[in-house]
Amino acid sequence: MHAFFTIEPRTQFAQLKALPACIIFFCSLFISILSYSQNRILHYTETSGYDHQTRSVSLFMFQQIATQLGCVIDDDSTGQNFNSPASLQNYDLIIFSNTSGDGILDSLQKQNFEQYIADGGSFIGIHAASDTYRHSSANGANTGAWDWYAEMLGASVQQNPNHVSGTPVYGVYHTFIHPVITGIPDPWQKTEEYYYWENGYFDSSNIVIQKVEQTIGPNMQVNSYDSSRAVTWIKYHPGGARVFYTSLGHAVSNYSSDTLFYKLMSNAVIWCTEQTSGLEYFYQDRGLNIFPNPANDLVHISSNNQLGSGHLLVRNSHGTTLVSRDVDTLDLGISITDLDDGLYFIQYLNSSNIYLGKFIKIGF
Repeated sequence: MHAFFTIEPRTQFAQLKALPACIIFFCSLFISILSYSQNRILHYTETSGYDHQTRSVSLFMFQQIATQLGCVIDDDSTGQNFNSPASLQNYDLIIFSNTSGDGILDSLQKQNFEQYIADGGSFIGIHAASDTYRHSSANGANTGAWDWYAEMLGASVQQNPNHVSGTPVYGVYHTFIHPVITGIPDPWQKTEEYYYWENGYFDSSNIVIQKVEQTIGPNMQVNSYDSSRAVTWIKYHPGGARVFYTSLGHAVSNYSSDTLFYKLMSNAVIWCTEQTSGLEYFYQDRGLNIFPNPANDLVHISSNNQLGSGHLLVRNSHGTTLVSRDVDTLDLGISITDLDDGLYFIQYLNSSNIYLGKFIKIGF
């Protein structure tokens, strides 16, 4: 947080009293603007399933992070802050820290949260946040109550078995260069309850930035459900929302003594609230040439940076992925004759950057 000026408490009133009224007014206005510009974060920990008992240490960790970043943090273990859209609009970021189950928010609160994300509010999910409102396509009980949530977050953990036995040490590797993992070693040798995704729900458009090495399942074998080993990912939503999720964070020690977990969470808060200071920021939001635009039957996508192989995503304004494929070079045309008129978003991911663009389909 930047320090602008300091007034000693004992002399503050005397100094202000000596100033002309107009200067006092503008000083007050300036201080109010500074206070208003602070990012506000909601830390939410309600459970109706397994309770990891991490809410107090998680809150303390995020309070420390908020203090360092000049943010304000509020705590909610009952869902009361979801009672109205106006309440949620106070927050730049909402954190689901080891929430669980499918009975924590009522229908109106769910609707308010959906509106919050649609309006560009950002989200961090930690560990059991992916065992919250499990997707209807996931295995096990308690699924299908609110598929929007799992699709927003990007996954529902497999239920049986849903994680490795105990909390073994495995290497967590970078899969994508991104500011959220600035300062995190590659590999990161970490003790954790690593989740499985194969028979759960997993969005193929998740931008995975960390994965764990091959793991041994509870049956002491390498299993097919170990093939997808995503640990941390990000998502961009059309309304501007940034979503960060990590399956790390099972044990209390993550929040109380793991400095690297603290660093990862601090980076995630910075990225989600778009405070780029202090991060090696690789994200580029204007890296694509898209023409014609608006278009009717074909768009051509290229880049001045002569980008090589990568992964191309095209989404509609609701966030639904329409194209997801690997390409050898970014110099290609895409037929859009079957698309409805409207706004579409393009992401191109290579080993070092995310490039964004958008185009309008319109019938001529």
